[in-house]
Amino acid sequence: MKIKKFICIALCVAAIAAMFAFIACGEESGGKNTLVIEAEYVNLDDVKGSGLSNDQSGVNMIYGKGTQEEKDKGWSNGYYVGYTYTSECSIDFEFTSDSAATASMIVRFGSELGNLTITPDDVQISLNGKVINYGSIYVEGSDGMDNMKFSDKTVSSSETLVAGKNVVNIKILPNDLRGSSTGGPTIDYVKIESDAKLSYEPKTDNPSRVGEM
Repeated sequence: MKIKKFICIALCVAAIAAMFAFIACGEESGGKNTLVIEAEYVNLDDVKGSGLSNDQSGVNMIYGKGTQEEKDKGWSNGYYVGYTYTSECSIDFEFTSDSAATASMIVRFGSELGNLTITPDDVQISLNGKVINYGSIYVEGSDGMDNMKFSDKTVSSSETLVAGKNVVNIKILPNDLRGSSTGGPTIDYVKIESDAKLSYEPKTDNPSRVGEM
């Protein structure tokens, strides 16, 4: 009886340890650690944005209410960041790596501007200040913000992480994605896959701050 109780306790401890490892470092899959950095959970305080009919900046660029219906639409966590139609829009996705390592980078994009083909001349993506030449990315258009469709786009399969703090930056450059004015994709998340252990500090109160002046 005591042995069974001991085994049960040991299994519970192991399960709790595994849970905290998942929270801190992301999901481990196929020998790789995967970290998903939600766009609505990064520091948006000084980010400037603009939309089709109104301008929004900071946390007010977050779209969605986190409902199950929105999650069922494919919005990770039920939110995303829009209002990227200005060359003043620059968003940092900060995370930590426990060691120097090679990583793959994926960004989940959507569009309310119809079908888009973006290049580094339109949307600059960099890691630790190094601009990534990702060629071109096709983003399928959606029928408005409420019906946004997202898809994962591989930006690079061989980027170099440093031990400690790393920063992925997505910056909108002057372009003609809106015809005669600057446009950009909507952003759901940035995903990093690496052998290193990865983590970030999500600003989970951001969605509750939407509407702040």
